[in-house]
Amino acid sequence: MKHFTKLLTILLLNLAFSTAAVAQPTVKRASSLSRLLHKHVYQGEYERPALKVENPSPRSGARNALGAPLNDRVWFPGEWEEVKAIVVSPRYNFLVPSHEGDEHYYAHQTVKNWGDQYYLESKQSKPVFLGQGPCKSAVDVETADGMLHLYLMDGIQKSGAEAWVRIEEAGDEAIIRTAMEKAGLQNDKMKFFVAPGNGFWFRDCGPICFYYGDDDKIGMLDFLYDPSRPCDDLLPSVLHWKFGIPNYLVDLAWEGGNCLVDGIGGLVTSTATYKHNTDTIGSMYWDGVDPATIKYKKKESLSPSDVKYVLSNLLGQRQTTIVPTLNYDGGTGHIDLYLDATDENSFYMAQMPEANEGWSDYDIAVGNSAILFNKRNFFGRKYYDNGALPFPAKDDGSGWDTEEEYGEVSRTYANHLICNDHIMQPCFSPVGADGMPTAAWDRKNIEKMQKLYPGYTFYCIDMRTFDGSGGSIHCITKQIPADNPVRIIHKNIYGDVNPVIPDAEKQYIPFSAIITNKSGIKEAKLYYSLDGKQWNDVSLTANGNCWHTNIDLDKFTGGQTIPADGIQVYYYLAATSNNGKTVTKPINAQKGSLYDFNITSSVKYDQNMFDYATEPIAVDQIKFQPLSQLMREDTSVEPTPTGIVEVKESYGNRSSRPSSGWYTIGGMPLGTQPSAKGIYIFNGKKVVIK
Repeated sequence: MKHFTKLLTILLLNLAFSTAAVAQPTVKRASSLSRLLHKHVYQGEYERPALKVENPSPRSGARNALGAPLNDRVWFPGEWEEVKAIVVSPRYNFLVPSHEGDEHYYAHQTVKNWGDQYYLESKQSKPVFLGQGPCKSAVDVETADGMLHLYLMDGIQKSGAEAWVRIEEAGDEAIIRTAMEKAGLQNDKMKFFVAPGNGFWFRDCGPICFYYGDDDKIGMLDFLYDPSRPCDDLLPSVLHWKFGIPNYLVDLAWEGGNCLVDGIGGLVTSTATYKHNTDTIGSMYWDGVDPATIKYKKKESLSPSDVKYVLSNLLGQRQTTIVPTLNYDGGTGHIDLYLDATDENSFYMAQMPEANEGWSDYDIAVGNSAILFNKRNFFGRKYYDNGALPFPAKDDGSGWDTEEEYGEVSRTYANHLICNDHIMQPCFSPVGADGMPTAAWDRKNIEKMQKLYPGYTFYCIDMRTFDGSGGSIHCITKQIPADNPVRIIHKNIYGDVNPVIPDAEKQYIPFSAIITNKSGIKEAKLYYSLDGKQWNDVSLTANGNCWHTNIDLDKFTGGQTIPADGIQVYYYLAATSNNGKTVTKPINAQKGSLYDFNITSSVKYDQNMFDYATEPIAVDQIKFQPLSQLMREDTSVEPTPTGIVEVKESYGNRSSRPSSGWYTIGGMPLGTQPSAKGIYIFNGKKVVIK
C-alpha cells in the first residue's frame, strides 16, 4: 500500500510511540575466532573436516519419518500477519576443555558436547583445525554479540508475542533472566526449551509454518538444512516435541531466509536454492553414542526444474517466482537481504545509490525489480512498489568503494523482523536513550524506514557485530503464527485513481474483501476518513466469505466536482469473528498504518484499480492442497530424558537407538570406567561413584 503522509507528522510528534526507547551501551565484542565460526555462510576462511557420506540403511536415516502425508488444504501466512511467538537463541561460545578462557581456542559444536576444535594465533591469521573432540557451551550475555540477542528477546515481548528461547543447558535460563533483569529488559513472556544447537540462524534452519484444515491449525514444513549443522537441522522436530506442533519433512535443501510468501499461494525465492540442491550430502546420522560413528546420508542431486516443481507444489501453488541471486550479499543468496512485504499487493525493495550503478548487483537488483513488479498478484493486478528501502553506509556515513568491499560487510535495513505492531530493526550505530541510532546518517535512514512503515513501533538494535556474517535480525528469528486467525484478503485501492465510470448513472467506490475464521465472521466494517481525524464507518454486507460495500462518490466529494489536486482518502477494514476476535487490515491500522488513495480527474478510469467482487471465493482458490508425495509427517518422539539418551539420541538422529559405555553427566564419552568420584552415565543410566 502507498502509505499516506498527512498523518506522519502527528505520529512523529510522540516518538515514544514509534520507537522502543532502549539505550544499548557499548560492550566488548567476542573473540575473532568465535565470531568467525558463527558466520552465516562458510566461505573457506578455515579448514573443515571431510564429511563421511554413504547410503545408510532405512532405519538409520536422520529424517526417517514414516507418518502419513498431510491431506488438508493449507495456507502460508505472510510475515505481516499476527504471530504468537518468535523462536530465538542466545549466543553461545563453544569452548575447548582445558583451554577455557583462552580466546585463541574455540569449537564448532557438531552434536552435544562434541565438535571441531580450532586455534587462532591472531586476528590476521587463518584458524588452524586441531581435530574433533569434546567441547563445552557457555552462554554469552556480556559481549556486544551476546547482548543484542537479549535486546531482541526484549523487543519480541514488547510486541505482545512470546519469545521461545532455545538453550543448551537448563541452568542457562537463570543466567539469561538475570542478565535481562540487570539490563532492565522484559522477561515475563519467555518460554525456554533445552536442545543443543550449532548456531542461531533460526530463519534458515527453522520451520516454515502454515495453517491447515477448517480449524486453521498450525503445522510446519521442515526442509533440509546445512548438513554440518545437524542439531539446527532438527529444530523443527524439537519444536514438534516441545510444543506439539505437527511437522512435515521435505527432502529439499531450502533456507527460510530465501522465502517470501504473499499469503495466497504466491512465493518468491532465488536461484541460490538451485545451488543448495546440487550436492549429494544429506542429513547426519549416528548411533547416538559414539561421535566416531557420525556419517552423512547421501541424497539425490536435484535439477532446477526439480526444485521449482517441489516449491510450486507446496508453497507457491498459485505462482512461484525464482529471481537471480546477487553476487555480493554476504554469500547467502537470500532475498530477505533486500526484499520485504506488508500485504498481498506489493513489495518493498532495498535500493542501491546511483553511485553504485556500475556494480553487477545493481543491474541484477534492477532486473529482479522488473521481474517482481511485472508479476500479477492474487487479484490479477501487478504487484506495486511500496517504497525503496535505504541502503546502509560505512560507520562514517560514506558509501562503499566497491561491491566487493560491501560484500565483506553486507549491511542491510531490509533484514528486519515484523512482529505484530513492532519492527525489530537493524541499525549501524549505537542506540540512544530515545531508541534511535545516534549516527546522523543512520538515524536519517531509520526515519525513512518509519515513513515507509507507519504505525509500527521500531525497536532498533545496533547490528554492527554481524558485519560480514551474511545476515541480521530476520535471519536469527522464526515466527510462529497466532492461533485462531481472522484472515482478511483485500485488493486495496492505492495511488491516483478515477472512480468515475463513463456513462454510468450512479457513481460509487466499491470495497470488497475475503474474510474467514474457523468460527465464522460476526461482522466486518470499513472505516474511512478524508483528514485522518474524523472517521466514518460502514458495515460490510456478507455473501459467504465475501464482504463488500459500495460508497457513493458524493460521500467523498460532497457533491462537488473533483478538484484538480484530488481528494485524499484513508481507510482500513475491521472484522470480528463469532468467537470474539477482532483484527484490522492493515494490522496496525489504529496506530496509523492505513491504506490511502487520491481521487482525481487527472487519470482515466481503470477498472483494475477497484474490487467489484460480491461473490464468495471457492476454498480451493485461497487454500491449497500440498502434493502428498513431497512431504512426510514427522513421527519422531522426544526420547525419555535419562542421561546420555537425552543429550545424544535426541539430537542428530530422529530414530531411537540404545546407548552403552561410560559418559560424563554432560554426555562426553570416557571409554573406560572412571575412578574419580562423581555422577556418570553407564549404559544409559545414572551411576554414582563414591
